Amino acid sequence: MAATSAHGIRNVAFVGPHHSGKTTLVEALLAHAHAVPRKGSVVEGTATTDHDPESQSHQMSVAPSFAYLTSSGVRVNIIDCPGAVDFFEETKFALYGADAAVIVVEADPNRLPQVEILVDYIQSMQMAHCFVINRLDRPGADFPGTYAALRQRFGNHVVAEQAPIGQGETLSGFVDVVSMKAYKYGESSSTPTTLPEHLADKDHEQLLEALADFDDHLMEEILEGQEPPLDEVEHDLEADVSTDKIVPVVVASGIRGFGVPELLELIIRQFPDGAEIRRVDASGVAVEPNAGGPVVAQVVKTTVHPQSGKLSIVRVLSGQLGSDTALVNTTRDVKERPGGVYALLGKSQSTVPSSGPGSLVAIARLETTVTGDTLCSNGAKVRMPVHVLPKPAFSLALRPHDRADEAKLSQLLVRMREEDPTLVIEREHFTDELVLRGYGEMHLAVTVERLQRKYGVKLDTQLPQVPYRETITGKTQQQGRYKHQTGGHGMFGDVHLDIEPMARGSGFSFKEKIVGGAVPKQFFPGVEKGVREALEKGPIGGFPVVDVHVVLVDGSYHTVDSNEMSFKLAASLAMREGMPKCHPVLLEPIQRIEVTVPTAYTSTVLQQISGHRGQIQSYGPSEVRQGSDVVKALVPQAEIPRYLTELRTATQGLGYFTAEHDHFEFAPPKVVQTVTAERKELAAAR
Repeated sequence: MAATSAHGIRNVAFVGPHHSGKTTLVEALLAHAHAVPRKGSVVEGTATTDHDPESQSHQMSVAPSFAYLTSSGVRVNIIDCPGAVDFFEETKFALYGADAAVIVVEADPNRLPQVEILVDYIQSMQMAHCFVINRLDRPGADFPGTYAALRQRFGNHVVAEQAPIGQGETLSGFVDVVSMKAYKYGESSSTPTTLPEHLADKDHEQLLEALADFDDHLMEEILEGQEPPLDEVEHDLEADVSTDKIVPVVVASGIRGFGVPELLELIIRQFPDGAEIRRVDASGVAVEPNAGGPVVAQVVKTTVHPQSGKLSIVRVLSGQLGSDTALVNTTRDVKERPGGVYALLGKSQSTVPSSGPGSLVAIARLETTVTGDTLCSNGAKVRMPVHVLPKPAFSLALRPHDRADEAKLSQLLVRMREEDPTLVIEREHFTDELVLRGYGEMHLAVTVERLQRKYGVKLDTQLPQVPYRETITGKTQQQGRYKHQTGGHGMFGDVHLDIEPMARGSGFSFKEKIVGGAVPKQFFPGVEKGVREALEKGPIGGFPVVDVHVVLVDGSYHTVDSNEMSFKLAASLAMREGMPKCHPVLLEPIQRIEVTVPTAYTSTVLQQISGHRGQIQSYGPSEVRQGSDVVKALVPQAEIPRYLTELRTATQGLGYFTAEHDHFEFAPPKVVQTVTAERKELAAAR
């Protein structure tokens, strides 16, 4: 394969809600441009970009995938992004590799809310984009309603470039709103046909009015009642779309291939040339697309295969990247050397001798580099910005089914995080569980499937344990006496402990008030160790006991048989016998949650939180997200392990929340009964 041209590159991300037909549309484009020998199928598991087993088994994209085609001398690099909201954070990383986005939506206005967060993010990047209203041949397709909803939500600069002739079973062609000519769909191309009277007159007017906002001469022509020349309209449209001033809307049916040639023409003519794009680094300095300058590239996706190794997919911003280019990872200040540079067409790889600005290629075997990192050559010190990941809201506790795999599980999870930087791996402080955190049940389910498939490790998963605590509300004095006699030296320890509660959140304190040497000082550490060990398992459910003050007030010892261990055991006995007398109670963890949700669903969220024993602290308009509210509340942790799924179901995927531990408080009697019963069952099962 020849070196990628320094000009004539389009880097395009295909995004949109899941099941909107993105991958099918990508497959149709690849087949139309003869980039693949035949059109694959998502259902049959033969789609080029849905090549990993997890995407095939779920029949949906679960990770960004890459392909390319060439048409009219232009290289079009395609990033097929997952549509499920669980994978949105990884899609954000993939968008670093794109200069424009094709947003694929169904011809159903009721599904448009699912794309709002994505479009808002793309607009914040000032990235050129278009909407494709797909699946117009399906029963119930509604182009007018969908188009009107797009304009209502995203503004009057969203304009139709095409309008369908018919919809549903009657879909037969489209009107080119720019030229006001009609075309009939065919098997491989569209042919001219008679223009239905007045079909797209309003759309044409809206298009010209939107363009006139950025062209005073065009505005004068419209005000004078003149029809602007077609070449002027096309020139303005190309300029305004490429600079994200105008957002065109086109129509398609990916399954039947309708609208595919026209979409490809839009990508080539109206989207910006990736070889001419200037990006701004983390310090605000522009990175010029200079083919003769040092290499500057950013990693947009990482894949790891147990046999073939690691691939880092990068967007080249400057310089000429080759397999012999010495690189420095400026994010981590380490040297890297490429093990080869490749172009990706699904799972197929082809060698690329060198790649200039605008290229999207894969580099093999970069040992330290991960997604988001910046690579440079020739002493360049550029670092590209990376978005800040929100806190994951869904968690799973993992343990290997075979204990022999325990030692390597953490290492394998680190490898998984190289592929997906949105994962968080933690050892839970309260329960000592190994916990995997992500952005939804689907996200973590796919991660576990991928981990088991790639590395042959069978995992047991469950929702993380709720880290209950116990405390005491009364006080007592308790003696603990340990005496054990063997053939030689025996063991003897005797302590008297005052046990009393402390203020919530105080933790634990230990003191001694021994008078007259009843217990020698060298045994005080043993007493404290025994007390601490006893507090690890409380009398209600075996949970750690907190907010307790213990004072060693008296005791006795034997000059021969006493030692630190004897007093440790004596103190432990005293605590185990004394705590039940101190009116122990169960404490449940309370989390402070912050829910961001479209205003239309605020009342639903308030009802949900109340139904989960939550206490609403406040709610009001979001300062970050237009048209949304932020609800702040305190909710028992036991009530919300799957709240993310419940929230998304109720809000068409638009709601999200963050949570963090706030405090512990007394658990109500019903919760105590449930928890103690579960602990008894667990103990019996063991």
